[in-house]
Amino acid sequence: MNDRPTSTPGRRRPVSSRLRWVFRIGAVLLSCGLVLVAELLCAAFGWGDLQPADDPFVEFSSVRPLFERTEDGRQFHTSPARRRYFKEDRFDAKKSADEFRIFVFGGSTVQGNPFSTETSFPSYLQTALSKACPDRPWKVVNCGGVSYASYRLLPVMQECLQYEPDLFIFCEGHNEFLEDVHYADVRQTSQITQTLFAAMNQLRCFRIARQTILTQLRATKSRSQAEPVDVESWRPLLPEEVDTLLDHDGGLAVYHRDDQHAQVVASHFESNLKRMAFMCRQRHVPLLMVLPPSSLNDCPPFKSEFSATLSLEQRSRINELLLEARAEAVRNLSKAIEQVQAAVEIDARYALAWYELGMLQMADRRWEDAELSLRRARDEDICPLRMTTPLEVAMEQVARDSQVPLINAHDLLKARCATGIVGLNVLVDHVHPSFVSHEDIAIAIAEHMQSVKIFVAGDDRWQQATHKDCQALLQELDNLYFLRGQRALENLQLWAAGRSGGPPLVPRP
Repeated sequence: MNDRPTSTPGRRRPVSSRLRWVFRIGAVLLSCGLVLVAELLCAAFGWGDLQPADDPFVEFSSVRPLFERTEDGRQFHTSPARRRYFKEDRFDAKKSADEFRIFVFGGSTVQGNPFSTETSFPSYLQTALSKACPDRPWKVVNCGGVSYASYRLLPVMQECLQYEPDLFIFCEGHNEFLEDVHYADVRQTSQITQTLFAAMNQLRCFRIARQTILTQLRATKSRSQAEPVDVESWRPLLPEEVDTLLDHDGGLAVYHRDDQHAQVVASHFESNLKRMAFMCRQRHVPLLMVLPPSSLNDCPPFKSEFSATLSLEQRSRINELLLEARAEAVRNLSKAIEQVQAAVEIDARYALAWYELGMLQMADRRWEDAELSLRRARDEDICPLRMTTPLEVAMEQVARDSQVPLINAHDLLKARCATGIVGLNVLVDHVHPSFVSHEDIAIAIAEHMQSVKIFVAGDDRWQQATHKDCQALLQELDNLYFLRGQRALENLQLWAAGRSGGPPLVPRP
């Protein structure tokens, strides 16, 4: 008799648990392999490069190139349509084999404001490199746009990838709060969703698929409606060019404390820096970040605001303490400091109290305490026209994580100050470096380039030769150059105080 079990027709033999896991792991590996092959194909054919539209926080009504060919076609130069914010610069359309081409991106600091590009650190960098290694042709292109934030500089950097760059330099952080960017819908998106989108957006095939779907959705909705519909209306739509709040009458009054908005701004800034680093790594273009300086001891907050929870009595008490401290400072500095510290204890968010505390601590030669207080005053400023600590931390973190070299220009100039606190001894206003400070930044960049073997100096005294040439340039500039700069500085101070005299601010619909 045969005792072996007989198979029942229509029933499959059970699959072992181990075999199921083999199938699952194999499916995952196969999927990953397909994605890897797709990424390699996209990279080989240049498909799915990062585009301005890939910004997960904002989008633009349109993006116009910064550079266009000259009439004879031999050079690229700054488009006349962009010269309200950028200064004229040009470079050869056909790059010579031994030319080293550098593009410097940033705001008005890069442009050399309140003066102009002739005395900016990109121009001084050109001088420094020519002195350090005169046998090599160097070209430093100034891409500094007045009031341009990182999100507006990304499309410019994207454009400049086609101009055969050898090095990108990014120096910005003061302009992130200038425009009226409504992140309301972005705030409502969970952090997990934002992180997942940012991670997926690193894949070329994801960007291609996303763009294809969005194009189809726009086409479908355009056929069904009279006007085009934005299928990504959760992202704020910004105009083609900068439109800062302070360019308008009443712009300063719009600024109020909004911690959640400030956090989103910092996240957006960090996202932009990561995209820059990723984009440069994709195209094998070295990137150097420069953390810009800001004045601490010679710059009161542009706007201070009490905490919303304070009573009228508490606010009055703070004002009384500050008035008493100003009068007491002449007679008893220690007591004046105690009075301002009492005001800070009532409201630790009131920027003016921190500033006055820092200035009193400076008068008492308590430099470290003073710097901490003055930094806190800068960070609590309701109208943040200077790079805040969260933005500084974001730049340092991205540079570290992405292995991008960073020059801290604030610390560089701080070392030039006897008190160790940056002010009008090295800057001409709240953020813009003096002529000598522009020299220092340029030389620091050139020294970094030398340290990473971009060039071998032909003369060990090239720094001294650079300083001599920069001083000679200053002597050659006519009086009109300095008069225009002084007038621009006065206008800038009025603008920062909310008195630009511009058109009234029209609320967004």
